[in-house]
Amino acid sequence: MLDLLLKHVGAPADFVEIRAARAWSTHISVRDKAIESLVAGAREGIGVRVLYKGAWGFAVSNSVSDIGSLVDRAIKLARASSVRPIAAKLAPVEPHVAKARIKPKHHPKDMHIDEKARRCVELSKRTLADSKVHASDVSYGDAWGEWCYANSEGSAIEYHPVRSVFTAAAFVKGDTLMRASDRDALLCGTEILNKKEVLVDRVITKAKRLLKSELPPKGSMPVVVDPRMAGVFAHEAVGHACEADAVLNKCSILGNRMNTLIGSRCVTIVDDPTLPRMYGSYPFDAEGTKAQRKVLVDKGRLCAFLHSRETAAKLGQKPTGNARAESVLAFPLVRMSNTFFEAGDHSREELFAPIKRGVYIEGMKGGVTEPSTGFFQFAAECGRLIENGELTKPLRDITVVGNIVDTLKLIEACGKQWKAGVPGTCGKAGQGVPVSDGGPHIRIKKMLVGG
Repeated sequence: MLDLLLKHVGAPADFVEIRAARAWSTHISVRDKAIESLVAGAREGIGVRVLYKGAWGFAVSNSVSDIGSLVDRAIKLARASSVRPIAAKLAPVEPHVAKARIKPKHHPKDMHIDEKARRCVELSKRTLADSKVHASDVSYGDAWGEWCYANSEGSAIEYHPVRSVFTAAAFVKGDTLMRASDRDALLCGTEILNKKEVLVDRVITKAKRLLKSELPPKGSMPVVVDPRMAGVFAHEAVGHACEADAVLNKCSILGNRMNTLIGSRCVTIVDDPTLPRMYGSYPFDAEGTKAQRKVLVDKGRLCAFLHSRETAAKLGQKPTGNARAESVLAFPLVRMSNTFFEAGDHSREELFAPIKRGVYIEGMKGGVTEPSTGFFQFAAECGRLIENGELTKPLRDITVVGNIVDTLKLIEACGKQWKAGVPGTCGKAGQGVPVSDGGPHIRIKKMLVGG
């Protein structure tokens, strides 16, 4: 497929790039031991992007065989748009000729869909074996294929990704109905289904704990967040505000704070798509720029934004490999990859010991962030009361409210142990891309807590 793309990138324009992909996927959903849906399919697509006199032309098709007509259409669109150009330009990057491949232990194509479904039913039965569990949801998905990229500057890239996702949820019934869930998503194959009894048992335990939980105390108080909530904070509250298109559109509170202290000295936040197997990882972005680790906040100092080639050119900076698209049929946007707090030097005991009364927050249930103002509100899945440095009563329906910069400056300590958060799909402008996050346990001097 790459050879076909290379035959068409020499079209008459200032810049031509072509992305094409073929993909195969499976999705299985099981509710209460019964298969609710079982879907397997294949698809292909191609997208041609052309830059002509400061204007973009973009044409797509579900068939790779349409490549010739798509190139012609993209050029016509760019020339028509050049009457009123947006003055688009691209920062230079090194062209790459490369092949990359994810090598799973067990490729999804080698396991029959019936066997995948049988395993999901088996795990659903395990969930329902507990007398407290009223209902369960189990799902599995995988996707693999071929992604090719070529441009008129000499890049020629072939990538064979493999991704798999497993999710389990349990509903327990007491005086009220409580739900707990967990998921695993990696650049891997069907090995993700191995040892998932541990995840299922963890979900059951968490759900039953919620039955005994209370609403949290309200007000401003010390808080310790677990690695999952730390990861959400890194992604939602900081990462989105570091996306350069938000900065250019004056929609980021961090836009005019480059090289200033926005957090305490123990705060270091990184975006890194090069981490092995993590769900948000990739070797090259949707513009063929090589993936790279970026330190966004270094010991409290804002030191980088996330860029596409176009945003880098507009801000006079270097591309960071963060132009991502939901598929080859979508226009690349500035997006995160794996965004997280780096570990610190405090033990778990040292994090909790100074707190006479506070809240320990676990997991993420939902929330909102406004990068332009820095306001955020997050809802935790569960938690515990902290009393005299010890974890006591289980809590539920915990919300925390604050401002990005104020909260970063109130971070007092980061734990020694780093853990990945919950991988998922990040939505922006109607597109969703795989991401992950994480961090250590983090102690924050005070946050506004509600229920």
